[in-house]
Amino acid sequence: MKSLQQLAQRSIAMSIAAACIAGAGLAHAQAPAATAAATATKAVAAPSAAQMQELLDKQAITELIYTYPRGLDRLDRDILLSIGHPDAKMKFGNTVFPSWSAYVDWLIKAHNDMVGNNHRITNILIKVDGDKAVSECTGTATLLVPKEGDASLYEERWMHSRYLDTWSRRDGKWALDDRKTVIDYRRISYVPTADVKKNYQIGGRTGRDDPSYKLFGGQ
Repeated sequence: MKSLQQLAQRSIAMSIAAACIAGAGLAHAQAPAATAAATATKAVAAPSAAQMQELLDKQAITELIYTYPRGLDRLDRDILLSIGHPDAKMKFGNTVFPSWSAYVDWLIKAHNDMVGNNHRITNILIKVDGDKAVSECTGTATLLVPKEGDASLYEERWMHSRYLDTWSRRDGKWALDDRKTVIDYRRISYVPTADVKKNYQIGGRTGRDDPSYKLFGGQ
């Protein structure tokens, strides 16, 4: 009769053998899966030249869209002019401007009287078709304006708008052809002048003295 030790050793050996067989089977099963995964990875094609160009075009337009609030908050006419072609048309509410420069000049004049303004842009969607493109984005603005005819009050304005833009690339440069501003929401609150002076911290409009110009090499 075999000793308990021998039986135990035999049991251990059988367990090891079973584990080896199972491991070999698992490895055999995994090998095709690994091969398939590698094949699938190789099957993912690199972006085509057309796809890469579309991404570059979208990035160029996106940067122009973001340049708009920067130029507006700094009241920088040159920056604002760089966004649109000279013959670009602009519609703001019911007002139509015959050229991009006419709109820019109106925009700066309207904001000169404001004590503070801050603009943000989000939700950018762009569709490119060769040298043409369209985009939609959401613009929000917080504005602080002295109330006309009443020195005791300020108007605090919240604006939510969408810009519906048409773009074209001319001589290798993207710029606006047309912009329509859709006003989605507007709210005005009246704040006593004393509260503004006491509780509001408003950054100065430093124009080209703003530290961002130095950060971007004077641009």
